[in-house]
Amino acid sequence: MLTAIDIDADGNSIATQRELCLVRAKRVNAPVIKEFLEPGNSAQSIGKRPVFRELLRYVEEHPEVAYVVIYMRSRAFRNAGDAAITKRILAGMGVKLISAKEDFGDGYMAEAMEAVTDIVNEVQVRQSGEDIKQKLLNKAKNGGTVGRAKLGYINDRKDFDGRLVNTISIDEQRAPLIRWAFEQYATGEYSTSKLAAMLAEQGLTTRKSSKWPERPLSRSQLGQILRDPYYLGMVTFKGHVYPGRHEALITPELFDRVQQVIDARVKRGQRDRVHNHFARGMLHCGRCHDAGREHRLIFAEAKNHANQVYEYFLCRGRQDGLCDLPYLPTNELERALTREFASLRLSPDAIDEAKGKVQAALNHVLSRHAEQRARLQKELKKLDVQEERLVDLAADGALATDKLRTRLRDLQVKKHEIRTSLDTTTESLQQRTEMVLSYLDLMARPDALFIAATGAVKRKLLAAFFSRIWVDDDVHQSTVAREFQPLVADIRDAVLNSPSMPANTRSAGENSGASGSEHLDHYLKVICSSMSTLVAGAGLEPATSRL
Repeated sequence: MLTAIDIDADGNSIATQRELCLVRAKRVNAPVIKEFLEPGNSAQSIGKRPVFRELLRYVEEHPEVAYVVIYMRSRAFRNAGDAAITKRILAGMGVKLISAKEDFGDGYMAEAMEAVTDIVNEVQVRQSGEDIKQKLLNKAKNGGTVGRAKLGYINDRKDFDGRLVNTISIDEQRAPLIRWAFEQYATGEYSTSKLAAMLAEQGLTTRKSSKWPERPLSRSQLGQILRDPYYLGMVTFKGHVYPGRHEALITPELFDRVQQVIDARVKRGQRDRVHNHFARGMLHCGRCHDAGREHRLIFAEAKNHANQVYEYFLCRGRQDGLCDLPYLPTNELERALTREFASLRLSPDAIDEAKGKVQAALNHVLSRHAEQRARLQKELKKLDVQEERLVDLAADGALATDKLRTRLRDLQVKKHEIRTSLDTTTESLQQRTEMVLSYLDLMARPDALFIAATGAVKRKLLAAFFSRIWVDDDVHQSTVAREFQPLVADIRDAVLNSPSMPANTRSAGENSGASGSEHLDHYLKVICSSMSTLVAGAGLEPATSRL
């Protein structure tokens, strides 16, 4: 099916069938009004072929159709029953079914030959099916993998005695993570849901196929892996297990421990639950960052001998021996994040002054915007007049077609640019200002807000204020370095550079004698910043109202 796809996107097989079908349609003087292509689907029954059923619906909805052309009957029907039913359905709509490769003529003898052909095709299909089953069984008994290699392995070709032989090799990228998953689940400390999330954080994905892209393992897929003896070096076919020729990823002892954990949970009726932490996936390792690497922190849980649960974060690079960041307890990490929010706190006076400056900046922008809007509308009217003149010249034939098209295109580009500028309305500026004021309200007591918030709201607050968070450990105390969201950085810069702010709280190097107009420029920057800076603040309004 994929042969010669560099010449025809549908491959050589489909291209050949299409060509012969077009020739057959031409012989009966029938123009082709629609093509139905269904590659790669088994023709065991019409019920499993959505495109074929779509064809039947199309014929029913278009009474002008007189023929349905197929490549050959063995490709369209794999059993005589489907062939007879389809022929009767089409005949009831006044449509004739013809084959590009077979011409039985007309009359009852032709119909008899069609029926015999359909019966022979069905017999051949069943014979081929039985033959394939027997060959697959023999392959499994000899230790071969039936079908595509399981996750953690890859289909490979190796030289054997001068010939390339299909075989199964270890997937060096995914195999260590599959082995790690067995080891962690055997401890009994993780559910399949939590383990699947941890594997996703470490980068484990399914392999890309023609139908599906790479994506993280689902809980059910991980459950199937943990039950599969394939990772012991065994192959399963029709309920029977045979020794495989591929290399085992885990030991029989580890596999048995995993099965014991699964069986014990099934007997207790235990449900796997995901115990997420609000900061999961948002934290990065500070030590790796300083060393020029980027690794996320992974959230995990562990139990001691007294069944007490300990929650902690660890660096992904630690598992590869690249990082020595110790395990960070979640309570200590949360205290470090609270300290960061405390550093955002602004005094009531500073917030009141900032709100006044924001409103003044908005009024200034709106006044300029009104003048600019009037100019743009005037320019747009001029362009409309020019466009009408060009149309009149075209009607009179006074201007060459190429020049006319060029000038009209230039005018349309200019009009589009002006309309885009006009779309920046007063309402959008006011909405932007409301967002800035919301941030200022949050900065009155951000640490108290963070402490009192639910996990979901804490996660929104982290995303709203910080674009990047790096965590390190300093004498058993978690420390945090961060990058602010662009809008937050602009607001802080405007507030901290205010002439009324104490000198020890201003930005380093700022001139304490800044004029009022220079200070207003900071707020103009905040108000006129790009709309993309507002994305990070999504969810602030619901968060504050709930608290």
